[in-house]
Amino acid sequence: MNQPTSIYANQHPKIRKILEAAGSPSRALCVAIDYAKAQHVVLFCNGLGDVLKKPFAIDNSPQGLEKLLEEVRSTCSHRGIKTEHVFFGGEDNPPYVQNFIQALVDAGYLVARVNAWEAKHQRDNHQASTDNLDLPGIAKTLLHKSSYSAQEESKIILAIKELSRTRAYFVGQLSEQKFQIHHYVNRLCPGFLNQKKSGIVPFSRTSLALLGQRFSAGRIRSWPRASLVKFLQRQGQHEPEAAADHLKTLAGQVLDPSPDMVSCWQNSLGQYLLQYQSLAQSVSSLEKELARSLAQTSGALLTSISGIGIVLASGILAELGDPTAWRAVRCLCSYSGIVPRTSQTGGPDKPAQTGKVQRRCNRRAKNWIVQAGSLTGRCGPAELKAQHQELERNGQHADFIMSKRLLRIFKDLMRRGALYRPKPLLAPETPSADLVAYYLALWEQILTKWQGHIEWEVLVDPRYPVGQWRQMAQQLYKISLPVPKIRTSKAA
Repeated sequence: MNQPTSIYANQHPKIRKILEAAGSPSRALCVAIDYAKAQHVVLFCNGLGDVLKKPFAIDNSPQGLEKLLEEVRSTCSHRGIKTEHVFFGGEDNPPYVQNFIQALVDAGYLVARVNAWEAKHQRDNHQASTDNLDLPGIAKTLLHKSSYSAQEESKIILAIKELSRTRAYFVGQLSEQKFQIHHYVNRLCPGFLNQKKSGIVPFSRTSLALLGQRFSAGRIRSWPRASLVKFLQRQGQHEPEAAADHLKTLAGQVLDPSPDMVSCWQNSLGQYLLQYQSLAQSVSSLEKELARSLAQTSGALLTSISGIGIVLASGILAELGDPTAWRAVRCLCSYSGIVPRTSQTGGPDKPAQTGKVQRRCNRRAKNWIVQAGSLTGRCGPAELKAQHQELERNGQHADFIMSKRLLRIFKDLMRRGALYRPKPLLAPETPSADLVAYYLALWEQILTKWQGHIEWEVLVDPRYPVGQWRQMAQQLYKISLPVPKIRTSKAA
């Protein structure tokens, strides 16, 4: 028999199960916690909302944890409540409380996470905010079962979220360093970071090497052409002689900086250059760890779509969580803020009014998903590119609409453990030869995306989704999907 639809779409299933198992809401204990760095404030109430123990403080320490558990055991004994009918919850999960929460989870308790915005609107007093006022709001939200489990996300998904957000922060820092480097280069040799003028790709290996050589227009002019050509060759510059001529021409056309300031600016540029190179190395290291973590999840299958790379797939998975727990696509779209608000009232005959896209959403998720929609329109599969172009011609918001369609595709691929196939190849009567040709070409594209980011043994490990798909495809279609050999590995 199908489970009846509930009007509480966001109910926490485990809290509901605890309240049902208790037999009566009065036989369940809700422990609301207002987290803080030094001391938490705690409130006990039963499933009916009756206060069983007024707010009291506990330290954010092992002693505070033991005091809290002792109070829970004492209250359960006094009120006739079983310990399995106890659940905890607090607003969000700041870093300084995560070890405390993990200790409660290890003790066998359910710990839920309450959205601070929702808890705020459950308070009786909206004009003031104190620990004693916030606690009832947290408790009400928990008893409405509108919360999330603090421990249900897998460790690998949490690791991807941490790595993805750290990488995004460092990329932002990289952009700041680039701005400062531009600031000094435009004084020492204007136009050098413009490839059309200098012939050098900005921030490439050659570009960074030149910036580290007491860089200035005068330095380039005084550099013997033969020596400059050899230097560019050592950096792997394409057509070094032509690049040297470009640099010489540029240096001869720009105004020289003030001689009194050249040394100062060169020194400052050198320091920013060191910061940039350090950050770039950190980003590269984070991307490799991201790839290794992503390969262990079904999110790796998203890289089978042209335009979706390791970083983008990781960002989407990090913000939307475990694919097995994804809700309906319409809920994901609302959570990500890629659908407009709608308002309908006045009876069923009145049409709905469409408003602006909501501001309250997961902005990180929105950023990644809209990026996916935009990239698919520019360099995705032919059929998705055609859809994107048609939406643009019709004057519609192509990136948002494609983002919604992509979420459906993402969810389907990860649930089925399959790689992307264009619509014409989805028909059951598709000849095997066509599928074989498509998969062989697709496999080469996947290897190109992952190359340099991961050990091939990890990507094709049969325990992980891509490895499982590869094994299945080779057996089903009698084809070979090889991986490049690695010097440090005995077998690929």
